Amino acid sequence: MNFHIFSIFPDFFKEYFKFGILSRAVENRVVNIHLYNLRDYSEDKRLGVDDRIAGGGKGMLFKAPILQKAVRNVRENFRNCKVIYLTPQGKVFNNRMAKELSGYENILLICGRYEGIDGRFVEKEVDLEISIGDYVLTGGELPALVLIDAICRFVGDTVKSQALKEESFENDLLEYEHYTVPNEWEGIKIPEVLRSGNHKAIKEYRFYSSLKKTYFNRIDLLERFSVSYLKDKLEVVDFKNLKKQNKILKEYLFNIQKIAKEWRYVRRNSDSE
Repeated sequence: MNFHIFSIFPDFFKEYFKFGILSRAVENRVVNIHLYNLRDYSEDKRLGVDDRIAGGGKGMLFKAPILQKAVRNVRENFRNCKVIYLTPQGKVFNNRMAKELSGYENILLICGRYEGIDGRFVEKEVDLEISIGDYVLTGGELPALVLIDAICRFVGDTVKSQALKEESFENDLLEYEHYTVPNEWEGIKIPEVLRSGNHKAIKEYRFYSSLKKTYFNRIDLLERFSVSYLKDKLEVVDFKNLKKQNKILKEYLFNIQKIAKEWRYVRRNSDSE
């Protein structure tokens, strides 16, 4: 998979890919990083890439002809390209989007600066506008790294597929809590069930832990998970499976009620401090 990054600060990216899992992906040619300095496409003696905003206003915009020249130069040499502009006005990036984008051979990332880029270029050349959150950064370089890091996890064997299945957001749940040695630290012990060797009990505990973490931190995800989980578990309704399905529903609702009580206890204590 190829990532083509367009920026006026291409050196910004060089160190990041020398470390960790991504460095191995690059070294093994699972992922290729191509850097392009937008100033190389300028016909200005000063190598300028921006100009004032039409109609007035503070800041500068990257010019459409320069961006188009840079992008089309890559599109002429690479197939199956997806042009992405990193902008606060874009769709909010998530795990599902990362997985979908991992299916492209070439992703072109436009890193804006100042007030952004000419809207005509967005209309004519950009396939997708992406934001990494509801805040504003000084440029698109950090969002580009976020996209690359998240997408690469789904490319080849960058991360083992079994590990991906249990991570946060994969099933609309946050991942359960993890623990390691020592068995007791600061008066807090690792939950006994995790040391029991009972795989069924461990699985049930981790499911509950995921529900609890999601309820406390991302109730919006829990609502989405609940719909898909119960629909999947209770889809076939007949007398043969009715008892089993009622048990699943009862256990799930019991877990949610238990978590809700814990949440009220936490809130009550935090409000009294």
